Amino acid sequence: MKASLQWMNEYVPVDMNRPAQELADELTQAGIPVEDVIAMDNGIKKIYTGKIVEITKHPDADKLQVCQVECLTEEGEPVTKQIVTAATNVAVGQIVPVAYHKSRLADGTEIKKGKLRGVVSEGMFCSVAEFGISSDLVLPEEAQGIYIFPENTPIGLDVKDVLGLNDTVYEFELTANRADCFSMVGLSREFGIMTNQKALFPVIMVNENGESIEGKASVSIEADDLCTRFTARVVTDVKVEPSPLWIQNRLRNSGIRPINNVVDVTNYVMLELGQPMHAYDYDHVKGHQLVARRAKNGEVLVTLDGSERELNDSMLIIADTERPVGVAGIMGGFDSEVTNETTTVLFEAAVFNGPSIRRTAKALGMRSEASGRFERGVNHKYTAYAIDRAAQLLQQICPTCKVDVGVIDVYKNPVEQHTVTFTAEQINDYLGTNIEKDEMVRILTALEFVVTEDGDKLSALVPTWRGDVTVMPDIAEEVARIYNYDNIKPTIPVAVLSSGGMTPKKALTKEVTHALAKLGMTQIITFSFMHKDGLTNMMLPEVDSRYTAIPILNPISEEFPYMRTTLVPAVIEAAKRNIAQQNKDLWLFETANVYEPKALPLTEVPHERPMACGILMGKANQAGWNQAERTTDFYDVKGIVDALLAELGVTSYEINRGTEPYFHPGVSAQYVVDGKMIAQYGELHPQVSKNFDLPGKVYMFEIDLEAVLSLTIPAFRYTSFSKFPGTSRDLAIVAPVSVSSGEILSIIKEHGGEYLENASIFDVYEGEHIEAGYRSLAYNLQFRSMEGTLNDEDIDGNIQAIIDALAEINCKLR
Repeated sequence: MKASLQWMNEYVPVDMNRPAQELADELTQAGIPVEDVIAMDNGIKKIYTGKIVEITKHPDADKLQVCQVECLTEEGEPVTKQIVTAATNVAVGQIVPVAYHKSRLADGTEIKKGKLRGVVSEGMFCSVAEFGISSDLVLPEEAQGIYIFPENTPIGLDVKDVLGLNDTVYEFELTANRADCFSMVGLSREFGIMTNQKALFPVIMVNENGESIEGKASVSIEADDLCTRFTARVVTDVKVEPSPLWIQNRLRNSGIRPINNVVDVTNYVMLELGQPMHAYDYDHVKGHQLVARRAKNGEVLVTLDGSERELNDSMLIIADTERPVGVAGIMGGFDSEVTNETTTVLFEAAVFNGPSIRRTAKALGMRSEASGRFERGVNHKYTAYAIDRAAQLLQQICPTCKVDVGVIDVYKNPVEQHTVTFTAEQINDYLGTNIEKDEMVRILTALEFVVTEDGDKLSALVPTWRGDVTVMPDIAEEVARIYNYDNIKPTIPVAVLSSGGMTPKKALTKEVTHALAKLGMTQIITFSFMHKDGLTNMMLPEVDSRYTAIPILNPISEEFPYMRTTLVPAVIEAAKRNIAQQNKDLWLFETANVYEPKALPLTEVPHERPMACGILMGKANQAGWNQAERTTDFYDVKGIVDALLAELGVTSYEINRGTEPYFHPGVSAQYVVDGKMIAQYGELHPQVSKNFDLPGKVYMFEIDLEAVLSLTIPAFRYTSFSKFPGTSRDLAIVAPVSVSSGEILSIIKEHGGEYLENASIFDVYEGEHIEAGYRSLAYNLQFRSMEGTLNDEDIDGNIQAIIDALAEINCKLR
């Protein structure tokens, strides 16, 4: 929000000789932060208005003209100056800006008297660029060539006075709750309080000198939840033309481009009262009726910017009897805009639902000054003032127009003012102050709260424009900011402190993160959102519970509309972005939560399950003088998972074949403890790799940290080792391919006896001399006793027991 101090001076006297930064600092301290103090003159000087009285061709240049310009000296005496110019838009009789000898332009250039191709030029004509005015703040025709003043502009005036450039503008960085300050009237209240003055507001009086509005126009509301008040007025015999410079200057200094007198009036009222408005060409509104309704899916509207917008039934529109004529609160339609041919204007002012306006503006990609105000909330009471103020201003600058008698005002459920009850003691306890009750009453009264007393109890009737004040702490904030925070002594809050600590879930996540980093992996952090296309690319069946994802009401983009139920797609996408940057050798991991709703739509907080997920691909190492280059394989990902679980103290687990559809069915595994899957890993299914456009073989793992946390892990215990030598046996087992190595190891450990220290597989063979459907698995068994050296008789019985048990599952000794 930008506010001109010269404009502000109309409502509350502003000491223009006081350093502007001082008042800006006071406003910032009072919770109305001033982001920037802008001097609008941009350093220009000695540029005045002059009238062209004669134009002749330059004797020695086809593209130059010699102009005689009637001016005034700096002492006010008439003088004619000769200006040589290449401008093509100058004509006799025009009032133009003339830069005198030793004048300075906005870019710092100093203009001096000189000669152009032998002809004396006593200065130059100026365009808006020479004043430092952005071309975005003037009409396209004004941005090209020399700026032309209105024909009744006196000569000899400083252009800073004519164009409002002798002004200081505050640019505010207002918080969303202070919707009342998005207007000159709202800001003037704050200025008045800061300078101990009473703000005076414009007197609104309309001369209704036209016909009755009854029967000429009508408005209605169909979407009561999105529009609570809808007003309209009709103005006839309108002559559409440029606004007077005083209106144009105020709009430009507020960052809005002047268009014409009708449109400028609506923008002026929006800046003054904070109520956005719209003006329609009455003759182009079908049936002369306006209705606030939801759009129909597929309805199309060409907006004022010339863009075609496709609408849906979540959007509020203004429509006539045949079609949409505007996107409510954001932008009007092209077909009903006010043009130079317009003679009758239908003004509309309304109150729309802020969140709805914000969603529509974001969906259509079109934010505006109006939508920003509706998003924050407008004052219902000012809607009627605004429609009258617009009519009053248009009458003032266009004397030919007539305002029809009557206002259409649809206001089904008027908003009632509310009261906040509190005591001075509550305020002081909340602020840590000792402010007198009378001082609180004085502050709140100055802010236009109506305060009543009942013993120690105070009741404040909240003004209609302060919708953000609803409870006692809001009242305390108002007291504190006007009392001045610098007057409140800082105190140390009294609190019982206790040492903090991490939850078991957080501690495990941190431990896993550090462990994976030590194992050579690189941590990544991705968004907590996902698209369901990622689950489809993982080849998950539609019945999979991971499709039950929480939709986000306001997603950061269309690519992430849901809270994630698995880390896999996000980790893969991170790998893809690295590959796109030619970083193809990746060992990446993430530890984060996934979100599992108990039901949709949400009725309670979803379950947040901590998970770890990693991806390995490319080279496992770089070639060196002492080692050959090696590609990442299945045993790398297995080693990562095994080492991590060992670090966590998880050693007693079953190894089963992987069942997740996104893993290769023959190159994946699951670790299960007490029937609960705690980890899975393996090669990514080739089709999944293709779906995600990943090159080569890709290996991934997922670890359910919540499942790990639920395990009962025995405390680490040290035991003495045997001083006696051990012995080993190798067993080559011919087993059906349907029997897993894990099953065989379980049998070996079960029947290996008390001396069995370790058992591991060291060879797998399928081929010649092995029956089809079978394979040879070789195991090394280590035996050791704490009491003495073992001999064959000590372990033969256990070996035989293992062989007998294996025979029961159709396995035999090779």
